[in-house]
Amino acid sequence: TPITQEPSIEITKASTYVDVNGDGVANIGDEVHYVFEVSNTGNVTVSNITVSDANAAVSGGPIDLAPGATDSTTFTAVHTLTQSDVDAGYVYNLATATGEDPNGEPVEDESEDPSPLDPSDPGYDSSCPDCTVVELPGAPGIEITKSGIYEDVNGDGMVNAGDVINYTFTVTNTGNVTVSNINVTDANVAVIGGPIDLAPGATDSTTFTASYILEQTDVDAGYVYNLATATGEDPSGDPVEDESEDPSPLDPSDPGYDSSCPDCTVVELPGAPGIEITKSGIYEDVNGDGMVNAGDVINYTFTVTNTGNVTVSNINVTDANVAVIGGPIDLAPGATDSTTFTASYILEQTDVDAGYVYNIATATGEDPSGDPVEDESEDPSPLDPSDPGYDSSCPDC
Repeated sequence: TPITQEPSIEITKASTYVDVNGDGVANIGDEVHYVFEVSNTGNVTVSNITVSDANAAVSGGPIDLAPGATDSTTFTAVHTLTQSDVDAGYVYNLATATGEDPNGEPVEDESEDPSPLDPSDPGYDSSCPDCTVVELPGAPGIEITKSGIYEDVNGDGMVNAGDVINYTFTVTNTGNVTVSNINVTDANVAVIGGPIDLAPGATDSTTFTASYILEQTDVDAGYVYNLATATGEDPSGDPVEDESEDPSPLDPSDPGYDSSCPDCTVVELPGAPGIEITKSGIYEDVNGDGMVNAGDVINYTFTVTNTGNVTVSNINVTDANVAVIGGPIDLAPGATDSTTFTASYILEQTDVDAGYVYNIATATGEDPSGDPVEDESEDPSPLDPSDPGYDSSCPDC
């Protein structure tokens, strides 16, 4: 009596993600553990059953299964994650169970996932609906630090407009997926270099550079503050970005600390305020008699120069012997004014009897912080110590 033989087996493949290093995110070296359940769904014994998998080395077997029998303990496998797995966000694969019917003919089945993804799931792949799928959540992240070093371009030992701050940028991939097409931008300066790609844990500190040329407003402020932004893309094309921090931030007690921008890269520009004043006097024979008399006049002119590296404002000139006309004025570094301030002194008989008129003027202004800046005048053509009119108690009169 002929008996119809219907050999058949089915295999399911279940997966468990294992966080090997316990850091809470998927990384290279983490593992996916697979277990395989094989059932004999036919009416004849299937022998010499083995399981193979393109993504993992399967342990266990071979086994024989009678009709209706199921084995869920013999076959196991481990897949070690690669960065491409983590970047993809999922691991897809199939296993194959293969055995022989009583006639030695092959019997096989491709695996199914016992808990398949719904077609609406982002990880669902219609080209492999039966694949066992392990989701690997991405945690993209980058960090950028920005350092600034002042360069005294003209070598005068003083901060000036035209000097330079050279910036370097260090970008680190702090996430678990590759970040590509990373660029650095800065509102204050043009950044050179890039784009770059960074694998998780990788750092780049050489690609991106920038140089900022100081303006007088920077020197007057005493500090240059700014931030940079690093922007890239995760494997899905979504943006990943970070604002820079200063690797050596200012202490909140530092005068240059700005609570509105605690992460700003801050470069201090020491101020060196200074002014100088010279005072020249020219005698005027008012009555034209060719002789110095009481009532004749000395006309004074004052030249004020900003000898420092910051703007000095609200400059006035005072003189104990005479009322000075003109001002106040502001002077940028290196600027000189010799026309604003004037004064006239009317000689008295005691002056004529003394034979000389001695006096000093004082120029006073304010630096950008409001602190006073002053200087006592000098005569641009001072007397020689051997001159009878020289007064050692007032050599600059």
